[in-house]
Amino acid sequence: MKTIQTVLLCAPFFGLVAMALPGCWDESAPDSESEEILCGKLAECGKLSAGVTAERCADNMGVLHLQAINELKACTPVFEQLKSLMACAAQQQGCESPVGREAAELPADHPCFEENERYKEALQEVGAQSKEPDAGALCAFFYERAVDRATTPATGKTCSTNADCPDVECPDPALGSDGYCQNGKCKTAIDICR
Repeated sequence: MKTIQTVLLCAPFFGLVAMALPGCWDESAPDSESEEILCGKLAECGKLSAGVTAERCADNMGVLHLQAINELKACTPVFEQLKSLMACAAQQQGCESPVGREAAELPADHPCFEENERYKEALQEVGAQSKEPDAGALCAFFYERAVDRATTPATGKTCSTNADCPDVECPDPALGSDGYCQNGKCKTAIDICR
């Protein structure tokens, strides 16, 4: 099973919680299905910003997932497993479930146990490859920020590429961003610094 797809399907995405649906991620399902499952649950739980539909969230998340992989190839195992775990959690858990926010200790009979274990392995793998124990957690943080972008609308000026948008500075420097164009609109500080 793909690493990120496994993680997102079985857990809520950093601060966004996935909910209960029967069964977990089907490995034969297309890549976009995990985004649809997760965004559908986020919409159900009221975790999408006003003006962002589940469909728009899923489209945004698919694009941002590919951008994240292209920008940080070393993080691909974490991204893949996180995506899969979150999708599983979206199918299995309630809106307030902590599963998927970080590697958890789940009982072997938990529906997302395998996805959670693969996610923990991916975190360790990235840390071992980079020789930095916290590298996997940094990858997860980067992916969390990408999901935040997918669940909020872009409210800035019209754009066609990221270069058309100004950089965003937030009070918390970790939340700042290079200019980002989403669906023809620039992300602003209001969109990113929440």
